[in-house]
Amino acid sequence: MKRRAAALVVALGLAAACGERSRAEPSTVTRPEPVTVTVANTAVRPVERTVSVVGTLAPTAQAELASEIEGPLVAIEADLGDRVRRDQVLARVREDEIQAKLREAEASLEKAVADEGRGRPLRGNGVISAQEYEQVRTVLEVARARRDQLRIQFERAAIRSPLDGSVAARLLDAGSYVKPGTVVFRLVQDDPLKFRGDVPERDVPVLAAGQDVRITVDAFPGETFVGHVSRVGAASDPAVRSLAFEALVPNEDHRLRPGFFGHGEVVVRRDERALAVPRSALSTFAGVTKLFIIEDGIAHEREVTLGVDLGDGWVEVATGIAAGKQVATSGLSKLANGTQVVVRTDVSPGA
Repeated sequence: MKRRAAALVVALGLAAACGERSRAEPSTVTRPEPVTVTVANTAVRPVERTVSVVGTLAPTAQAELASEIEGPLVAIEADLGDRVRRDQVLARVREDEIQAKLREAEASLEKAVADEGRGRPLRGNGVISAQEYEQVRTVLEVARARRDQLRIQFERAAIRSPLDGSVAARLLDAGSYVKPGTVVFRLVQDDPLKFRGDVPERDVPVLAAGQDVRITVDAFPGETFVGHVSRVGAASDPAVRSLAFEALVPNEDHRLRPGFFGHGEVVVRRDERALAVPRSALSTFAGVTKLFIIEDGIAHEREVTLGVDLGDGWVEVATGIAAGKQVATSGLSKLANGTQVVVRTDVSPGA
């Protein structure tokens, strides 16, 4: 019994001694080192609001040029890809037979004019009846109509372009026999061209005639062709919920061709004071984009919504940050909300 009491006293003494030593030694709490970062200032920049559209370039007008008379083609004076002018002769149908008939009709008309000239005073003097004089006049009018008809046929022996444009196809060769309605050429008017596509219903309210359209085509990478909105459809296609869209694109040098596929951006509005940050300040995970504002040496996490890519490494921030802030542009993977930071002074903040 006495031995147990002595052991208990010794144990209590040791415990007390350990407690005093513990209180005497100060506790050590390890604080994380501040993260060194570079920063940039938010910037105010002009931004163009655009609507994207894909479509195809089409001719302003196109025509199938057909013969209006019957006969063999004796000349073809234009070919595939040629530039043509309005009223330019592109082909000719044999015309000698029509020309002979026209000379005959003109001779008949001259005789009818002479007969009517002799009959007029005779009718005035009562030598011939009114019925006989009317027959003379009828012969005159028929002769004149026959002459005019053959003149038209003679003029139509020359197949002329109805527009300024280009030859999209030549379908016949010289020597081919044609009848009225036989197509000889297909023509397209390619200055300006029409850029046709479809726009979603949600974008229609911001579109208006006259807005600029920037168009790119695969045939000329790196080049942009500027046109203007000319029409927006009046009814939506219920299958795809979009409306037809059309823009006119100048093509004075005729480099663009009907049928080219293109990508277009319609400039619907311009904001002069959009807020922008460097793309290096942004990080995205699981569809969420965030950045870190630096204030008083502390990083503050902010979720943001992006707008237009401004190029040169800058992007618009639509929501989530105010103007006049500094954002971290490096060391983002080491930052969390509330992290202490040290801003590098050897790198000036981006303007």
